[in-house]
Amino acid sequence: MSQMAKFAYSQARLHARHGDRLDDADWRRLTGVGDLLQLLQAARASSLRPWVLPFSEGTDIHTMEHWLRRQFRDYVDTVARWQPAPWRDALHWTRRLVDLPALRYLLSGKLAWMWMREDEAIGPFVAEDGQAQVDAMRESDCAPLVQAFEAGESLLDGWRGQWRKLWPTHTRRSAVPLESLGLLLRRHVDELTASIDVRETERKREQLKSQLVAGFRRHVHGPAGAYFHLALMAADIAALRGELVRHRLFEMNRQDAK
Repeated sequence: MSQMAKFAYSQARLHARHGDRLDDADWRRLTGVGDLLQLLQAARASSLRPWVLPFSEGTDIHTMEHWLRRQFRDYVDTVARWQPAPWRDALHWTRRLVDLPALRYLLSGKLAWMWMREDEAIGPFVAEDGQAQVDAMRESDCAPLVQAFEAGESLLDGWRGQWRKLWPTHTRRSAVPLESLGLLLRRHVDELTASIDVRETERKREQLKSQLVAGFRRHVHGPAGAYFHLALMAADIAALRGELVRHRLFEMNRQDAK
């Protein structure tokens, strides 16, 4: 069976979800609303509805971020189920990307914040001392991340190393677009870290989205298509998170000023 045939089901589902994404005009309408309630109403009237469904004007930021992380993990699992069986474990591992900052914090031996305790994917590693936290991670799927941390490497490098190990054998042809996506995202993170100009940062984010869309269209018939799609979804949810936090902080400041 050809690769295109193997990924036909995934391709159809990904194309449908890709078509549901907000376009530039949708995002302009969403970001132009005046307050948090209007933002939530606009988001619920779009394909972003599942991502904001439980929120209200009084929902605190940590609760919002917890829900967005959980929804993203669930979305990764959904996309993984669409893939041929040999590729599912590598897709499931993508869930951990959203946890890397918190895991890095816990591995450094610092006391956990309350929101970390309440997160179902991070809470199991919270303990009374740093070594217990490390030990808990070492006995879980996060063991490769612990090894990377102890070797002085970044958790992202540790994640990437395990990701490659989860690829099925004989993936030379598939590896090229996967590696190119990894390099694209790494370069983008480095550029954002170095940039302090808000307009330049926004321009780079829009440029990244354009590159991800092009990559998705080019590689949707293979395993890389799912990753390009997830990267686009992560970019969309990051933009949504930014708007939610901005509007929530504005509401809090307005209440404090009364």
